[in-house]
Amino acid sequence: MRRINRQNFRAFKLTALAITLAVLCTCSTSSASTLRVSSTTEGDYISIQAAIDKAEVGDTIYVSPGTYVENLKINKQVQIWSESRKPEDTVIRAADPTKNTIEISVDRASFSGFAIEGSEKAGILLTGVKSCYINNNRVQGAKDGILLKGSGSNTISNNLVTLDEKGIRLESSNSNDIVDNIIAYNYGPGIALETSSKNHIYNNYFKNDENVKEKTVNAENIWQSPLKKRENIIRGPYIGGNFWANLEGKGYSETGVDENSNGICDTSYNITGGGTDNYPLFPKVPNAVKAVESNLNASAYEQGLADREKATSSEITVNKTEEATETSVENTTYENTTDENATNEEDSEEKESPGPGPGVLGLAIGAAYFLRRNR
Repeated sequence: MRRINRQNFRAFKLTALAITLAVLCTCSTSSASTLRVSSTTEGDYISIQAAIDKAEVGDTIYVSPGTYVENLKINKQVQIWSESRKPEDTVIRAADPTKNTIEISVDRASFSGFAIEGSEKAGILLTGVKSCYINNNRVQGAKDGILLKGSGSNTISNNLVTLDEKGIRLESSNSNDIVDNIIAYNYGPGIALETSSKNHIYNNYFKNDENVKEKTVNAENIWQSPLKKRENIIRGPYIGGNFWANLEGKGYSETGVDENSNGICDTSYNITGGGTDNYPLFPKVPNAVKAVESNLNASAYEQGLADREKATSSEITVNKTEEATETSVENTTYENTTDENATNEEDSEEKESPGPGPGVLGLAIGAAYFLRRNR
């Protein structure tokens, strides 16, 4: 009887604990608020940063379509989503181009559905954080599109990273998932891993002049997932590795072989610096790559290259002009100095031309005395 009572009491305690946890979770969920931002007067706030500053942990911030000229600092565990989920109509442009457009410095923040532009530094910076979710954003025109510093176990997915100096860059950041992104038409490497390992990088579309920055640490990262029956980024039947293209249309995935028609190249792809993609994607579905390319702006990339060449050429011309001017000034100075020296030497010669020396003068006086005496 005591044993039965003891078992019943234990069951009662477990049930009470479960009810208590359920109540706490319900309270926690019910306490989370929804804040709305609009570029007009329709929302609670007209500034995203004002909403962040007012938010509590766990709150969700919805942002209506419009252009917001701000540099955001996300230092609270909140979810920030565009209402439309369409980056093209909800733009965040850096108010101060010399600063990062978006800075996230807190764990478990979510940021989704925005176009990020206008920074000379990072479009989105994660620093010292984990378990953040960066999804469905378009990041362009930055020095680093998405930059992770000392951050781990974050998910960077379904983003379009284009027209940046570097696409995605990791510094001392481990165990992140970088999946389902289009990383194309960047002027430097599509992805750069610096002292970063155990990152899971798969089902991305790479098309850059240099897709992967050559680093030995590349071998310490994972460039594919186990084959899974699911539509991949170029509408093939399997999730596996990445799609490797280049600007000349001669990338590994573009020129590979797929004899069994499973949408995976028959041979693995060796990553520059080390590492292997064992399941590089092959364009099995007609026009799938064209569909991806339709979201990109190759002409803007070409214009960017032309602008860079023009700027470089102008800089070279300016430098040559400055060098020529400096040389001309130096030569003129040298000639003037030479003429002045010559004039000074002539003047010196005139002033210092020797008269009769003491010996000659003595002989003349002696001869005159001798002649007078003989008379």
